[in-house]
Amino acid sequence: MTLNDGTKISNEDIELLNAHGPYSMAVWSSGDVSVGNEEGLRGRSAYFTRLIREAILENFTLEELKTFSILDVGCNDGWVLHGLSDLPFAKMVGIEPREKNIQKGKVVRKILKLENRVDYRCGNIESLGKETFDIVICAGVLYHVESIPLALRQLRNSCRRFLFIESRCISSSFVSPKLKEQIEMRDLVYQFKQPIYGITAQKFESAYHDGSAREGTIVNIPTTESLLMHLEILGFDTIKVVADTETYRNSVWRNRRPLDGVCMTAKINPTSTVQSFDEAEWIKKYESDLRNEILKREIVHPIYKYFIDKDFSYPTSFKSLMILLYLVSPAWLSKVLMKLLPFYAKGAELEIIKNLRYSPADKIALELGKVLQAEGKPNDALVVLKQISSKLNADWRSAYRSFFLMSNIFRALGKNEEAERYQTLGLTCNPKYPVSDQTKN
Repeated sequence: MTLNDGTKISNEDIELLNAHGPYSMAVWSSGDVSVGNEEGLRGRSAYFTRLIREAILENFTLEELKTFSILDVGCNDGWVLHGLSDLPFAKMVGIEPREKNIQKGKVVRKILKLENRVDYRCGNIESLGKETFDIVICAGVLYHVESIPLALRQLRNSCRRFLFIESRCISSSFVSPKLKEQIEMRDLVYQFKQPIYGITAQKFESAYHDGSAREGTIVNIPTTESLLMHLEILGFDTIKVVADTETYRNSVWRNRRPLDGVCMTAKINPTSTVQSFDEAEWIKKYESDLRNEILKREIVHPIYKYFIDKDFSYPTSFKSLMILLYLVSPAWLSKVLMKLLPFYAKGAELEIIKNLRYSPADKIALELGKVLQAEGKPNDALVVLKQISSKLNADWRSAYRSFFLMSNIFRALGKNEEAERYQTLGLTCNPKYPVSDQTKN
């Protein structure tokens, strides 16, 4: 077995390599000597390292790289940065929490007589302090951390330009309907969020493998959608999935392991800062659409009479009858009817009808108030809306919206003092996202 420089590898060196093994993440090579003995993982690091190289060269010139720094978080034995060492980075740093992995990298590079220009450190991303890097790699790490959102924020704080992520992922299609019911809540707080799925498990990582494990570890497996959501929240400008779960599985495991993964890149302007996700524009449009959607009287009034006047006669309008049945039926039947609703209503109208399911009396009163205002009956509208605003423990969002609607009505009637009072009540409900554009005189 001959190395690149023509020398032979000794039996003592082989024994030393075996003692520091297993070299399970990649294959280290020199001459005709290859060190790497975990067939189940072989090819994974080579695959995503190729993607990293391609992504870097696609986004930056070699001249730019001469001034860039690169960080590999959870670098294991350092193979990835070693594979990128031919690129002209000004600074290369790898951090790894397990001392044994740092040592095995040192040993294999020394025995194979491989040049090294990387600063390998034992630690984690928290140990970097305020140190930042132009390019950050996070491969095979996220599904081991206690909190993926926190880890991504820490990565963002250390990243100036470009982030590469490789992680195990699951497909949302694998989530059972029963679990979706538990996660997809449409209540006050979660009303605007689409479901984002992942799996969190507790798993004991035994030191029996190679002695490097220190404690039980978390297995956090996100979906691609959840990673994309978090990166967007953190202010990354360009987010790209360079290998989806199917591509990853077919390219890496080739049916050897039943695991899905994903590779993605994210760019950011180096002068920008970590941002909080701003829903203001989305909510403004959402509330505007609901406010401007006026349901027909023949739909709203019979349902109002049912819940407020306790008039239990069936509506003559088929659509109104169907909505009423959706509201008063047992959960199983309501779910069936909800699937039929899109055939009879679209857009904001459908959203209003779906939302009626919870606290229907207050919500249908709000809709009747809108109808009466649109019909030019402001005083009648105020009577109906005050049934909500003056009701103890009224549906909060109905009260919230009715305050602004009453403010607009009073303002149109020239009663500015009352208009201001109800506007203040609306802003007290939620000063960040008022449901009316009219927040000033």
